[in-house]
This record gives sequence, structure tokens and C-alpha cells, in this order.
Amino acid sequence: MVKRGGKEVITVEIFKQTYDVMKSTAEKMHWNTKEYINSVLADAIDRDRFLQSYAPYLSRIGYQDNILFIRDAKESKTAEIYLKDRMLYCGLCESKDCSHIHYALALSEVSKMFLKKPRQR
Repeated sequence: MVKRGGKEVITVEIFKQTYDVMKSTAEKMHWNTKEYINSVLADAIDRDRFLQSYAPYLSRIGYQDNILFIRDAKESKTAEIYLKDRMLYCGLCESKDCSHIHYALALSEVSKMFLKKPRQR
């Protein structure tokens, strides 16, 4: 382990494609690449902590065919979140505004759902 600027530093492997995207984004924002990557990781940790405190009974099960599966331990059921008319919809609650939708909005799979669907006009 190495120390830089009084902080311990650990070397990790990042796929080149991911690094290239992050480096390009950092450059556009006039950030140092290492600082940007650490910022993204810190944000991910903060998001996960928030989700654990916001809804500790919810957890991401998986994502398949543009459907996000969220386990609801309080209900002992699984919520299926999917796009309907460019809005997220919860099949469990039959709603566009429930705790499952709020939880889903913080997950990266939601952006994948929107990116896969062609824009409807």
C-alpha cells in the first residue's frame, strides 16, 4: 500500500473501455482523472448507503428484458419495474409513484431501460 497526500492508495484494475469513458468525461469537466474516478466511486457508495437507510426492506434482484426486479422484504413479494409510455411503472403496486419506483430511480438499470427504448413521439 502506498500513501499519497496523506491518504492510503490501493491500485485496482479498471477495464480500458470504462477508463477511457471516465477519462474523457473528466477532461471535459476539467478534472483530474483519478479525482473524477474517486468522486464517482464515492457517489456510488453514498447512493448505496442512502438506499439502505431509505428503504432497507428493498433490494435489487436483477434486470432482464427491460424489467427491473426489486425484492420487497416487507411485502415478501417482488416488484417488477418497467417502462410504460416513457414512465416507470410498478407492476406490484400498479403505480407510477411508489417506494419501489423511488428506489429504482437511484439504480443504474433505470438508465439502461431508457437508453434501450427508442424515443416515442
